[in-house]
Amino acid sequence: MRLRRSLPVLLSGIAIVFMAVVVPGMTGCRGFFTPACKTNCGGGSYSSYAYVANATIGTVEGFPVPTATFTSLTGTSTSLGATPTALAATPKGTFLYVATVTSVFVYTIETNGTLTIGNSGSPVTTGLFLSWMTVDPSGNWLFVASKSIDVLLEYQIDTTSGLLTQVLPTTGIPLSTGGPTQVYVTPDNQYVYIGLGPGGTDGFSFNSSTGAVNQIGKIHLAPRNGASDNTLAADANSAYLFVGEAGTGIRSLAIGAGGSLKEVTGSPFLTPSQLGPKSIVVDPTNTYVYVAYSTSNDIVGYTLGTGGGLTELSSSPFTSGTTPTAMSLDSTGKYLFVVNSGGSPDLQIFSFDVTTAGKLDSVTSVATGTAPTGAVALSVVP
Repeated sequence: MRLRRSLPVLLSGIAIVFMAVVVPGMTGCRGFFTPACKTNCGGGSYSSYAYVANATIGTVEGFPVPTATFTSLTGTSTSLGATPTALAATPKGTFLYVATVTSVFVYTIETNGTLTIGNSGSPVTTGLFLSWMTVDPSGNWLFVASKSIDVLLEYQIDTTSGLLTQVLPTTGIPLSTGGPTQVYVTPDNQYVYIGLGPGGTDGFSFNSSTGAVNQIGKIHLAPRNGASDNTLAADANSAYLFVGEAGTGIRSLAIGAGGSLKEVTGSPFLTPSQLGPKSIVVDPTNTYVYVAYSTSNDIVGYTLGTGGGLTELSSSPFTSGTTPTAMSLDSTGKYLFVVNSGGSPDLQIFSFDVTTAGKLDSVTSVATGTAPTGAVALSVVP
């Protein structure tokens, strides 16, 4: 796809602090990855494409994921000429957004998983120092959290080109004080929750037709003895929000009318030896919750009870690499991907055991470049 127009968006109040930078390694590029395969790549040979951002070496690695059982993966990488900070893809796997410290670039995901840079290699938005990006389930809206100020930034996605138009106000939607760590949109596409580190969690109702967001009162949890809300996820029914809280454990919160949150009985759930929750994934059956703990270097699996309670699996924990940072399921729901910012290994793939319910089995591990890579972000698309 060839993109014909440029739409840089400068953020009022942020652009005066951060200069817009066009990354040399990206500018003017028409081919991002060398094709990972040459025939029938998008027609059933592969179920998903996994992309890993490597902060230390400034690259993005792409891996085609076979539909059938596999024991290894081969990826292809490119140098970005800058430090990537986050990735976000549209749900149908049409576009991938790659963020650097000050800019966001868009790529078209071709049918064989290769990436073609859009907007003639120029950023689709600039002036950011972002900590997280996510696309809503409709694929029409991109949410961005900036490290520089406590605001939520929202952009409408042009579904033909992938270009962005910022939703007013251009200064962003104010958040409670704390420092944004993650933005999460519930599977039913009705609510947006933002982890604020020591500031707790903010919540907004969301209209995916218009893009309108409205704060849900003051639902954020006050800081608790140095705790930090670092990661968020919900079950497939959008009945419960799980908040990974460093210094506390996992809080399970029932999502009520209007997006209000009420902590369930027994919450927070804490396994004393597991520290630093960094990423949460709910399995495809809506039965198990998996939490990557970046300090204790492992993944803990929990059974999700009918009242939102969590019970650790007897087969848990599962060993990860050093500092697991992000997790994602592939499109078939058969594989769980984990990136470890400290390496050893950079990327791990697990499957779900067919005999022991909820148990994770190691499938393979992959280096995402020459160590140390500093894998900081993961996006797995159909």
